[in-house]
Parts: sequence; structure tokens; C-alpha cells
Amino acid sequence: MWFDHEQGDENVVVTALGKPLRPGPWGDVYFTSFTIAAPEELLPLRKLEESGTRWVFPRASYSEVSQLLKSTGMPVTMQAELMEPGVLVQNADGMEILPQAKTLIALPPEARKKLYQALLRYPENRGQIAFIHKDTLGERFGKNQNCEHTLMLFKQLCCEHGDYLVFCGYSVMLSQLPTYEEKRDFLRGLTSQRTLTLRLLIKPGSDTAPLANYWGRGLKSTDVRTIFESIAQEPTGGSLSVVNVLPSLPASQMYFYPMPDNPLNGPAPLRDCHWTSFNFFQSSPNEQLSKPDFFVEKLKEDYLPASGDPRYGDIALFTKPSGDIVHSAVYLADDVLYTKNGSTFTYPWMLETLTDLLKQYSFQVEPGEKLVVSYFRNKNM
Repeated sequence: MWFDHEQGDENVVVTALGKPLRPGPWGDVYFTSFTIAAPEELLPLRKLEESGTRWVFPRASYSEVSQLLKSTGMPVTMQAELMEPGVLVQNADGMEILPQAKTLIALPPEARKKLYQALLRYPENRGQIAFIHKDTLGERFGKNQNCEHTLMLFKQLCCEHGDYLVFCGYSVMLSQLPTYEEKRDFLRGLTSQRTLTLRLLIKPGSDTAPLANYWGRGLKSTDVRTIFESIAQEPTGGSLSVVNVLPSLPASQMYFYPMPDNPLNGPAPLRDCHWTSFNFFQSSPNEQLSKPDFFVEKLKEDYLPASGDPRYGDIALFTKPSGDIVHSAVYLADDVLYTKNGSTFTYPWMLETLTDLLKQYSFQVEPGEKLVVSYFRNKNM
């Protein structure tokens, strides 16, 4: 919860709470960066290794997939390998490719990048691809006993995009590592995410009404006002984690990796970025909100473009210039958003800066294009 601070030494406050966000209606908020990783018991090592790589192309025909492969500029021999019977197969929804390890490892860099970008046009492939900041490679994989071999193979399966490496090939990677410990350490390293904590400082005797007005949207408005007033009445004031004023659903999920669903309860919901964003203020989640048609309809019915600067609880939509939505997140303060960057176990619910989200998701736009970020506000809030 919250703790007291000694008066008079501002340097102590900054050191204890982290670095300050820029001034705004959110109050005196401080952030600290840290790294989280999925616990070992959530890592489906055997399943990932045995299931192989699977690229899905819903509603696509054989000729469309052929044209897509040709457009990447990969050698004709590799195109042929990816279109062999048993590799390119038809399913009930369209086409899928089950690439062999040797083909995936041998892809030329530019063709690999174009292929991964093409795969991400289909949300069904999002779980196959991971984004890794180049500066984090050492902390992710440096503890692996054969880290040089691991890093070399990992980079072979990646393409570069600005500050990021874009990876595909869980099954291939795991099959090349000889011991359980190396497989575990690699997958834990891959799920590592750099995120933030936010703490709100409340000074003694301060007027907390503006803060309560900003952070009190949704179901917790009365609780938030009471908490802020109580802290301000203390002789030295105090601080509390911003998690403590979030609605119950995002507060309970923050920094957690998704647990597997019980299959006896029916098909598992797709808890992706849109499910996360549109359920932010819900007391219990609406499992339909990961369906594109459903959340787009909700956006039309219940939201309006935010006038002025974004505010706490606004939904940030990341779209291509064409209007296609590639990501959504919830605005908190300054340039910090609440996000889930994929529907799979590799991505937790966490905080990330707008700058880093733009760098990551710009992989999905064409060269020379930029993502457009638009904010939408629930008209009933």
C-alpha cells in the first residue's frame, strides 16, 4: 500500500520513488523500470517443441499464399520448399504452412523480415512471433550455460527492426538446445519483459480533489477519493502504487502472465490487447471483446474520439494509415499505457511507454509509413 516520507529532502523522495513523470493532471507520479519473466510452471516446453511451427492464412487460396511468398524476395528454391505437399496444406479456414527447420533457419535477412511482416497481417500468427529489445539480450540469455551458441541460433531466426529483434521459431530453437535447463532458461529469457511501476506521491495537507477526479473514473471513484484524503491527512503525507487505484480486473492482472484455461469450460477466450483494453473498467470480463467485429462495434457505440489531451482510461488505438487496427492499450499518465502485447503466455499484462509500443508495432507498417495513435473515451464515463 502506501508509506510515509520524511519532509524536507526532495532527493530522498526521488530516490525512493524513482524518476518523475512529466507534470500533468495525474499528480506527482514516479516510475521505476524492472524486468519480469514467466514462472517455470507456465512454460510449455515439450508442447512448443513438439508442435512445430505453424503459419496460418485464413481465407487465403493456394495462389494467394504463393504470391505472398514470392513478394518476400526469398530464393525460388525456398519458395518451393514452403509449397511442398505436406508443408503448404489446406485447412477448413484457408491455408497453412508447416515450415521445416532447415528452411526457417536459412531464410535470407530481408526475405525473413518481409515474411514475418506478412505473417502478422493475420492475428492468428501473433503468438508465433516475439519482439526482443536488442539491449536486453545479455540479461535474457547471458545466464544460459551455452549462451554463445544460444544467441547465435536465436539471431539466425530473427530479423532486425530498429531497436528490436523479431523472432519466430520456438519449436526450431528448443529442438536445437540439448538440455532441459537450456530450454527452460531460453524460454524464460524470451518471456522476459521490461516494464514499469508507478507510484503516486501525495503531500501532507494537499487538495486531493483534482487527483480523485483524474484517477477516480469507473467503479473505484469513492474509494480513490477516500484513500487520497486519508494519505493527505497524515503528517508526512505518503505514496501508493497506482495499481491500488486501478479497477479490480487490471489491478488483479498487472505483471501476471496468463494461466491456461480449463478446456472443460469450453473454448478459451483470446485475452489479447483488445480484450484487455475494452474490459479495463468491467467488474467481470466480457469474453466477446477479443472478437474484431464485436469490439469495433463497441467502439462505435460506446466511445467518442477524445478531445484534447488523453486522460486516464482512454483507449489508445494504433492503426496503419489504411485504418487497420494493429494494437490497443489503455492510457494511464504522461506516456505510460496499460497493455498486453499478445494473447499467448509469453506476454503479461504490464505497463509500457508509448514510445516503446510505437517502435515495436511499427514493424507492421510499410517502409515510409507511420502508425497513427488515436484516443477514444467512453462516453458513459
